[in-house]
Amino acid sequence: MKKYTLVFALVLTGLMASAQTYKYPPRNEVNKDSALKVFVDTLKAVITRKDAPALLKLLSPAVQITFEDVERKEDSHNNIKGFKEMYAPQYPSSQVWKNLHTVVSMGGVFGSDKNGFVFPYASQMEIKGTDYCGGCGECLTIIAPDANVRKSPDRLSAALGRLSYDIVKIIEEPKSKQPGGTSDNWTYIQTFDGKLTGWVRNDMTWDICDYRLLLEKKKGKWLIVAFIAGD
Repeated sequence: MKKYTLVFALVLTGLMASAQTYKYPPRNEVNKDSALKVFVDTLKAVITRKDAPALLKLLSPAVQITFEDVERKEDSHNNIKGFKEMYAPQYPSSQVWKNLHTVVSMGGVFGSDKNGFVFPYASQMEIKGTDYCGGCGECLTIIAPDANVRKSPDRLSAALGRLSYDIVKIIEEPKSKQPGGTSDNWTYIQTFDGKLTGWVRNDMTWDICDYRLLLEKKKGKWLIVAFIAGD
């Protein structure tokens, strides 16, 4: 079984700003390949309809859903049967529909060649020449313009500043939190220059180990070869 190792990382050369801050603005390269554009438009329509049979037809027979390493192919969950069991797309309420919509709507990029494509663009963030952002839960990409950084994990808390498509470090939460709100839907972050520290809403950020949707062109036909989170 071919194991997809998610090697489509893009190095952030040329994106480093002054004072050691980093930005990773949105990218969407779907229109660079006409067949890919047709495939993605079809996928978007399938997601909108929550059409499970149509979705399964877009999958590679060996679609990857886990990072398991098994010796026998028959023991693998990385196949269409495993996809159905894990994500249950036959149910309109399945979280898979929301997750697919989220990653595709963010836009995607090609990998090292023109036969591989990955959604979302933010999953491919990498900073060259630093010890940060090498794994899950170390850095985040701000995926929105003018995202508020707040004093405490509360929408009503004072805004300390705003970030647009910045890459930030995840840091340890303060032992004595400001009153108000819960940190469940927030993350405590700091910019690389250390000038801004505070709370950002999780829906404004993306970790490189959040869900990724990988497509591959095989014999001129695009297929979904992985939908996976983690590392």
